[in-house]
Order: sequence, then structure tokens, then C-alpha cells
Amino acid sequence: MVFHHARYQIADFEVFYKGGVWPFGQAGVDIFFVISGFIMWMTTSARPTTPADFIRNRVVRIVPMYWLVTLAVAVAALLLPNLFRAVELTPEHVIKSLFFVPHFYPGAPTRIWPLLIPGWTLNYEMFFYLVFAAALFLPRALIIPAITALFAAISVIGLVVPFEDPILIFFADSIILEFVAGMLLGRLYLQGRLALPAWAAVPAIAAGLVWMVALTPWEAPETRLLVWGVPAVLTVAGCLSLEARGAVGRNGLLTLLGDASYSIYLTHILTLGVIRTVWSRLGLVEQDPAAAWIFMASAIAISSAAGVAAYILLEAPIQRLARRRRPGSGRRSAVAAGARLPAVKSSG
Repeated sequence: MVFHHARYQIADFEVFYKGGVWPFGQAGVDIFFVISGFIMWMTTSARPTTPADFIRNRVVRIVPMYWLVTLAVAVAALLLPNLFRAVELTPEHVIKSLFFVPHFYPGAPTRIWPLLIPGWTLNYEMFFYLVFAAALFLPRALIIPAITALFAAISVIGLVVPFEDPILIFFADSIILEFVAGMLLGRLYLQGRLALPAWAAVPAIAAGLVWMVALTPWEAPETRLLVWGVPAVLTVAGCLSLEARGAVGRNGLLTLLGDASYSIYLTHILTLGVIRTVWSRLGLVEQDPAAAWIFMASAIAISSAAGVAAYILLEAPIQRLARRRRPGSGRRSAVAAGARLPAVKSSG
């Protein structure tokens, strides 16, 4: 996603990343949604969870950093509007953004975006959490069929009904089925049926990545599930198979980036705005492929470092404080992170 948003920062560089397969960075969202569904199934399988506890845990995990960064964007939009390519601040825009209400973005009225643009994915995440929490009232065996039936029905209605309301347009997208796919992977994983041998898992990962890049030119709201959703499932399934067979070792840097992935995701728009401003003032902008790639590499590295810093200084302390304020949460966290849960990370 950092790569995807960095493409649009400087017009002289943007020309080198237009059209074709270059928008493939957006497929990271589809991978995250599959992982999110997987993690929700795994964590609630590790220990019985009430709907209230589930919602409370997800709100504590998602909301504090999201609100903090969203309010930082609001302040920056007032004081340093040049950091943003298109922003129009209104009280309604801020409030709906904070409370995960899909709405048309004032600075780009055809887009359904919150003030912190990457936060559009969190609108889907929160919707999924609400549905999942309601489904926890059902017998465990009925949760996946119930959510599958609901999301499939919503997606079909979205294909045939020309909604005009942004909330209906937004949630009727078939992308919500990727959460279902993630839950199905979670069930297969717990049943021991997701353990492809390495000779099959590695090609599955490669095929998934090639698929989502090669078919990117044909991506549209109607085709996204096929173009990016299916290969995202294939890629995650291959990675989980390698993990299940113990073929994936731990790497300190990758583990840190995984831990900080949510902070990187939230902060990179602000960071990219700063980088773009500095780059322009230093006179480093010229319509040259080498200059464009230097900018891209620098933007990814700096955004990742800034996100890691935000994780260490803000997100991790907030989560530690939240755990201390919930009696017995340390024990619950230990159980939820037990041996059956692989080392995968999600922005959710």
C-alpha cells in the first residue's frame, strides 16, 4: 500500500507508474482482508469469546491509533494543507471518519473515503467485526455458513441494485467475501487440512502473486474478487501451509515490520506528504525514471521507519496500557496467541 500511494505523490514521477500493472499495490488490502478473517476465526477458536468481549477487544485494538492519526491528519490539514493533494475539512467529514461511517470524500466527491484515506479498509473491518460478534451468539458450526450467506446475499444485491447512498454502495461490494475466505482458511488450518507440501505451497504463493499482478489491468469493482481476491486466498493458503509444516523461520526485521504493520498503514499517508514536500523543496524532482525509483525506494523505507517508530512510541504503549486495565487480559492474550495460531499479522 505504501508503494501504491507513493505513486501519486509527485506528478513528474507519476507518469512512470500509470496504468498497466502498476496499481497492483492495492491488492495488499485483499490479502489483509483474508488474513483478518483467518485471525478472527483462529483467536475465537483458541478460547470461547462473548460478543461483548470480542467487540471490546477489537475496538481497543483498532480505534485508539486510528483516532490519533485521523486527528493528526485533521490538524495537519488545517495548519499544513500542502501536505495533501486533495483535502477539504468539514466537521461532518471528521465525525463520520472517526466513527467508521462511509461517506463521499469532500475533496474527491466520487470517492467513498474517510479523512485518513487508508481508513476506508477499516470501515469494512468494523462492519465485519459487528457481523462476526453477532454471529458469536450462534452455535460455532453455524457461524461461517451464516456469515457466508449474509455476505453473499449483500454482494448479489449490490450487483443488481444501483444504490446511491454511500453506505449501501460501500458495504454491498463483493470484497466482503474475502473475510469469509479467511475464516474458511482458519477452519481448514485448525482441522489440519491446510498443510500443502513445500513443492505445492511455494508454487501456490508464486501463482497467487503473479495472478494478482498480471490481471491488475482488468481490475474493476465487478471483477476485483476474481482479479485480486482469489489470488490473495491462494497466496495466504500457501504461506499458511509452509507455516503449518514449520518451513518458515523467524526473522527479527520481518517480525518487527509485521508488528508495526498497522502503524505503518495508518501513518504512511502523512509521511508521504512530508517526503513529497521535502523532495520538491530540495529540487530533486525531474521527469527521469532513475529519479522516480530513488524517490519510490526512499518513500517506502522512510514510511516504514516512521511507522515502526509510531508503533514503538504510540501503538505498543497504548496496547500495553489497555491490557493492564483489563483484568485477566494477560492470560487471555497468552491463550489467544498459543501454538495453534501462526505468526501472521493483519492491519485488523
